[in-house]
Amino acid sequence: MFKGLFLTGSMLGMLGDFVQEKGVKIPELDEAIAQYGQQARIPLHLWADLLERISIAVNDTALGLAIGKRIAPRHVGVLGYLVLSCQNLGEALNRFARYQRLVYDVNPFSVHIDERGMELRWGVEYGKPGALIDETSIAALFSFLHILTSQPLHPSYVCFVNPTPKNLQVYLDYFHCPVDFEKTFTCVRFPLEYLSVPLLHSDHTLLDLLSQQAEALLAVLPKSDVFEEKLKNMIVQSLHQGEPTLPVVAGHLALSSRTLQRRLQERGLVFQEILENTRRELAIRYLQDKTLSLTDIALLLGYSEQSAFNRAFKRWYHEPPKSYRMALLK
Repeated sequence: MFKGLFLTGSMLGMLGDFVQEKGVKIPELDEAIAQYGQQARIPLHLWADLLERISIAVNDTALGLAIGKRIAPRHVGVLGYLVLSCQNLGEALNRFARYQRLVYDVNPFSVHIDERGMELRWGVEYGKPGALIDETSIAALFSFLHILTSQPLHPSYVCFVNPTPKNLQVYLDYFHCPVDFEKTFTCVRFPLEYLSVPLLHSDHTLLDLLSQQAEALLAVLPKSDVFEEKLKNMIVQSLHQGEPTLPVVAGHLALSSRTLQRRLQERGLVFQEILENTRRELAIRYLQDKTLSLTDIALLLGYSEQSAFNRAFKRWYHEPPKSYRMALLK
């Protein structure tokens, strides 16, 4: 169970801080902290075992939430200090989305942005780690928001794949938003207006240095899903030919449309969402290139008209690409 799934060794410090505060002794946790360095990758089965041992020693019906409150930048390694150096919460969440595998390399992860906000999702392709693991992770992410902004920011929606707990009110009180259980994926959604909230410790120079380090660390990690990587690469290659529909991309992958659709469903993926996210990410990259006109970018993204690109970009980022580029290149 959990073969090939990992967390960063620095997360053990969060467990150590928690048990020390509770005044309990977990010999297995002490051994793990001594064995694994902060940059090491600890197997998920060990993390699950340590959480279970803590749950036996500490009587708390919402233990995952309690542990998640103890998160600190040092527990998240390079990623913790990287997001701390971002200019605003939107940039921090985008950096987290890119580098979260450095901290939590479990189920495939995706980001979805629409009029409801920015939603971070974790699927169940490699199994369900369990309520204690999921709740600890989401609570830690939520608690980190307060470290970044020192403001009482609450998500607008949270959901878990696990069974509904008996103490549901504890979760509603903790997150201050609707919380659902028994869903097909785990997610946390933040309102769009939160994305512009400034961070307390913004440092552009440090951000650049830490981003380079994070890129280097990410480059040596194994690919989380070879199929999804191939799919995204094929979408990018197909964009210049126009709208890359599912049948078109399936043909390039030497698959039938039905087979591609089945593989997407098995992973909890939606083709249109992958296409949209790919275009959204490429749009920012292309806007940074001063040699490309907006018409060029529209064609590179597979739009037949610049007006279609303008509408899509405004839907993603709530402003036209021209003004976004001007702010980006200042």
